[in-house]
Amino acid sequence: MSEPGLKIPQGWESRAPQGWEWKTLWDAVESGDHHYSGQRVKEAIDAKIDPRVILDDGLFPGFDLQSDRFSAQIIFIPEMLITARAMKVGLALIRPLLAAMAEKPVGTFVMGTVLGDMHDIGQSIVTIMLENAGFKMINLGTDVHPDKFIEAAKNEKANLVGFSALLSTTVYYQKVTIEEFIKAGHRQKVHILIGGAPTSQEWADECGADGWGKDAVEAVRLALRLVKEPREAWA
Repeated sequence: MSEPGLKIPQGWESRAPQGWEWKTLWDAVESGDHHYSGQRVKEAIDAKIDPRVILDDGLFPGFDLQSDRFSAQIIFIPEMLITARAMKVGLALIRPLLAAMAEKPVGTFVMGTVLGDMHDIGQSIVTIMLENAGFKMINLGTDVHPDKFIEAAKNEKANLVGFSALLSTTVYYQKVTIEEFIKAGHRQKVHILIGGAPTSQEWADECGADGWGKDAVEAVRLALRLVKEPREAWA
């Protein structure tokens, strides 16, 4: 498989002040330099650059490059976490500005690791990437009881719910949690995604999930597709 390349946003020059450059920010996010990524985003804010432009033209290219490498198994979780931290620092600075512009999230996503499982590295990466893609994320953490997933989905009127499992001994609780959504009468109100090392498309089909993300990149693509599909409305 060939090495993924940096995807430079087309026409970025027209959306930035004269003489502006983004390459140093692309490099900072790619390499995980969170100190410089924060500094560069602050400079962009001071230069009155639209916060959505900062996100799309400044932060995403380096992050997307690493995501493509992660998907291709050229880099692994430690490198992805370092890049995610640099992305998160920049995102934290522009998030209030995006909120002030009344940027509507593409959907609400409740995420967590199932009952009995204390691992959160994989789902943390997915949460960051979904947030970057425009979702309002509600991360319930690890060892989440099915009732807590249902309560959060109901309270937030969630579009999607994601169950992570990293252990073969806990993956069964993905199926149990889906069954509890059915018993509560809420299964048709959310699209349910599953993921984690012991999971597969076959397991997703067996347990009744709407989709399976083999990695964080695929999970985001799947969520963006599913959020557009009809579902039963919350009361």
